[in-house]
Amino acid sequence: MIREIRLTHESAREFAINIIGQLPVDSEHPLRIVIDEDKRSLAQNRMMWAVLNDIAKQVHWNGERLTAEEWKHLITANLHGQKCLRGIDGGLVFMGLSTRKMNKKEFADVVTCAEQFGAENGVKFSNDSLEAIRLAEQYKDQLSKVA
Repeated sequence: MIREIRLTHESAREFAINIIGQLPVDSEHPLRIVIDEDKRSLAQNRMMWAVLNDIAKQVHWNGERLTAEEWKHLITANLHGQKCLRGIDGGLVFMGLSTRKMNKKEFADVVTCAEQFGAENGVKFSNDSLEAIRLAEQYKDQLSKVA
């Protein structure tokens, strides 16, 4: 059985503590307790694409235009070590973290990295992109107060 509890208020915390206190301890078949942030939201996803589309429309990279999808791969690879492998049929493949698996902070980092890259390369961001950037910064500010 999988049980998910979202810590949104004190009674949820108390409920989680109560549940954990009732769980059996078994060294041969231990239960796993995972504490994790929510994954990125659909709104964050839309915002990321606004920023990436602005970059794709305005920046030439090594003499060519890249798609927003290609920019997403370059930026996530930049955030996570730029691992690059030779492709099966030649060429290079950048291995970035899937944005589908990112939590909200990691996703905010993608938007921030894209914004910094765009600013360094003269991108004029649309209103949707500016809103995405503002929300990413606001989210990261909220996290820093908790940490």
